[in-house]
Amino acid sequence: MINIQFNNTHTILTEVLGSLQKMGGTIDSYFDHVNEGEILNSFLAGESINSIGNYEELPPEFFRGLGIRKLILDSLHGRLSLSEKNFIDIINKNAAAYRWRELKSDLIMGDLKMLFENSRIVEFAKWSDAGNASDIWDNLRRDVIMPLKRNEYDFIFCLGDTAKKPVFEVDEILDIISGYALHGRVTLILDAQNAVNLWEKLCGGDSYNEFSTSPGLNEKCRALFDLVDINYLIIDTFSTTLMFFRENQFEITVSKSPGISGRRNDHFDDGYILGLILKIDPLHSVALGLAVSGVYAESDTKPDSRMLLSFIEKWMGEMESLSPEESQLSFG
Repeated sequence: MINIQFNNTHTILTEVLGSLQKMGGTIDSYFDHVNEGEILNSFLAGESINSIGNYEELPPEFFRGLGIRKLILDSLHGRLSLSEKNFIDIINKNAAAYRWRELKSDLIMGDLKMLFENSRIVEFAKWSDAGNASDIWDNLRRDVIMPLKRNEYDFIFCLGDTAKKPVFEVDEILDIISGYALHGRVTLILDAQNAVNLWEKLCGGDSYNEFSTSPGLNEKCRALFDLVDINYLIIDTFSTTLMFFRENQFEITVSKSPGISGRRNDHFDDGYILGLILKIDPLHSVALGLAVSGVYAESDTKPDSRMLLSFIEKWMGEMESLSPEESQLSFG
């Protein structure tokens, strides 16, 4: 471990606020479509966004069949055969058990390559909930992403609950996730209970008590990070959010506001992706994820730029009322 360093939470939030204020209405455009699986990157210059043919949205079978939660597009893809009956029939025929080989045709592979060539950020569904995800994701990487010879993607994975999965399946998916690191940055997100379950699955024993203290949590999560070839491991606990990366880690003590105290909800991912779209660093993206999650929790509705900026300003005010030690981001 490197020596512990400190960075004030208030400073991080100030920098996030400044980044958002420069974006204007494009933030609202993102949130207008945030519940959709397919999102056009509205932060690109208008002239760089183009369409090939007549644009048609991807069908829900695309997301369900390939186990993808969200795809950020840098260009409109035009009308693809993925919207045709043969693709939809393949997905629907045996939704929980179909194999990649059933999809593998020149037409479908060509469309998938065009789609991923026009994308930069891909968030996958929860592995524990996605049928046959290991086979699909492994072959998607080999047959579609690898031939594109790109290494600037951002891939986001969430294992979900591994408690009832055989250990060989868990080992397999971790190897598959590691393969994606050849093509860009990989982020793995776990909540505290999922982290406990994963540790017990891979290492055995009852580790709950060891996870309940900060030293035990950091040690075990660092060990989990070292098991997989990824760039970032994000762990949500009841009072903090941890992020592990090469030779370093940071810990954010979340706001005591009802909106972001306690466990992260699913909308953390939406804020984290917004940070990646804005090309701010992962530390700031985690803070933005917590802020977006907080707006959802407090208002029970998707945010807009005004609500998000207001929430961050309120969070900054809370940090100002704390002692320097309480408001620090700790690195170690």
